[in-house]
Amino acid sequence: MYGFMYRRERLGGRFDEHVRGFLQRDRCSQQEMQSYVDWRLRSVLTLAFDQVPYYRRKWQAAGLTRSDLAAFRQQDLSGLPFTPKEDLRKDPEDFLAGNIAKRNLHRYYSSGSTGTPIQSIYSTDAHRHFFAAREVRSFGWAGSSMKVPRSMLGGRMIVPSAQSRGPVYRYNLAERQVYFTAYHLSPRNVPSYVEGLNRYRPSLLTGYAYSHYLLARLMLDQGLKLDYQPQAIVLSSEKLTPEMKTVIRQAFGARAYEEYGAVEQCALATECEHGSLHVNSDFGIVEILDDEDKPVPPGVDGRLVCTGLINDAQPLIRYDIGDIGAWSENACPCGRKQLPVLKDLVGRLEDAVIGPDGTEMVRFHGIFVGMPNVLEGQIVQQRIDLLRVRVVVTDGFGPEDEKAIRHRITKERLHGMNVEIERVPELERTGRRKFRAVISMLTPEQRSLARANGRS
Repeated sequence: MYGFMYRRERLGGRFDEHVRGFLQRDRCSQQEMQSYVDWRLRSVLTLAFDQVPYYRRKWQAAGLTRSDLAAFRQQDLSGLPFTPKEDLRKDPEDFLAGNIAKRNLHRYYSSGSTGTPIQSIYSTDAHRHFFAAREVRSFGWAGSSMKVPRSMLGGRMIVPSAQSRGPVYRYNLAERQVYFTAYHLSPRNVPSYVEGLNRYRPSLLTGYAYSHYLLARLMLDQGLKLDYQPQAIVLSSEKLTPEMKTVIRQAFGARAYEEYGAVEQCALATECEHGSLHVNSDFGIVEILDDEDKPVPPGVDGRLVCTGLINDAQPLIRYDIGDIGAWSENACPCGRKQLPVLKDLVGRLEDAVIGPDGTEMVRFHGIFVGMPNVLEGQIVQQRIDLLRVRVVVTDGFGPEDEKAIRHRITKERLHGMNVEIERVPELERTGRRKFRAVISMLTPEQRSLARANGRS
C-alpha cells in the first residue's frame, strides 16, 4: 500500500509536464538556458521574500527590496548573503513558505555527507519536479527510466535486525521495485542479494555507490553472477571512482553512472554518455567559491554554494552545502554546453566500517536523525569491535541520547560492536574545511581478517 501511495506522490500531477520541460532544455542553447534560469531565479527570490520568514528578515536587514529581487539575474547572486547549513539545521520551519498548504508538505531527513542532521521540506509538486529531472538527466542519460523494473540498495531499515541472515530485500509491487537494505552487506549475506536480483530482474539498479561496489566485490570474490544483464546502474551518495566503476561492471555486466544530489534539493549533477558530470542548471545554480568568497577558475577546488530552483516549499538561496568541487577545464563532447561540467567532487567518499562478522558499511544514514541535541556527529572505527562516536552536542544531550545512538548502531546496523561516545567541542576540519563523517583506523590486514571471518 505504501508503494502505491509513493508512486502517486512521485509520478502523478505535473510529473509528465516537468519531464517534457527537462527534455526540451536538454539540447537548448546556452542563451536559452540562461534566460530560463534567470526567469526561475526571479520567481524563487520573490517567493522567498514574500513567503519565507528567514529570507524576508535577512534581506530586509541587508537593505534589499522586492523590486531589487524581481530584477535579479544569475550574475547578480553575489549580492545576496550566504545561507549557512547551521541555520537550516536549527530551524527548518523558518525556511518554510507560508503559501504552501500543510497537507501538501513532505518531510525528509538526512545526516548529510558531513554528519550534520538536516530536515528538508518539499511540496508534492517539487517532489515530482525532482524525480522528473532524474528521469531525464540521470536515468534517461543512462538509457533507462524509473518506470522500468528497478532496484534500490539504500538506507531504509526494511530488515529490522542486525543479525538478519535474509532475505535482505522487500518487493514494492506498485513500482516494480525491489528494495535491498544496505545494513546487511557481508560475505554471508551476498547470496541473498544476488538471489533477490535474479528473482525480480530489475532493469535499472539504483542506490548507494559504495554499497554497490562492495556487493560487486563480494560477488566477484565468491564467483556469484546475475543470470541477466541490467540496462544501467545509476548511483549516488558517495563519489563513484574509476576503480568502483570497473568492479561494478565486472560483477553486474552494466555501466555505472554517477549522480550527485542532496536531500535539500538545491543541486543536481548527472553523468552523461561521455562520462562527464554535468550540473543541471535548470534544477539549481551552483557556484564554486574560494576562501574569500570569489569564484574559482576551472580546475581549482572551492566550496559549493547552491541556489535551488524547484522547491517552492523550502527554497534555499546561496546555501553553503558543505561539499568541495572544481569546474572542468574542458568542454564535454556530448555538446551540452548549457550544462556546466564538474571536474571533481571532494569529500563525498567516506571510509568504510567493517564489523566482526564481515558486515561492511559506509553510510550511517539515520544515526543522528531526529536527535535535536546532536549538532554534528562522526563515526571512528578504532578496532574491529570498537566504534567511537564523536558528537558536538547541546546542553540537553544526555543518557537517553547516548542510549539511542548505541541502539541504532548495535541493534539495527552492526551486531557485536562496542560503542564509545565522546562529546567534543568541535570536529576537526581538513584544509578544505570538511570533516569526514566516517573514519576507519583499521589496517588492510585487519580488514581482510574481518572479511575472512564473515565468510566462515
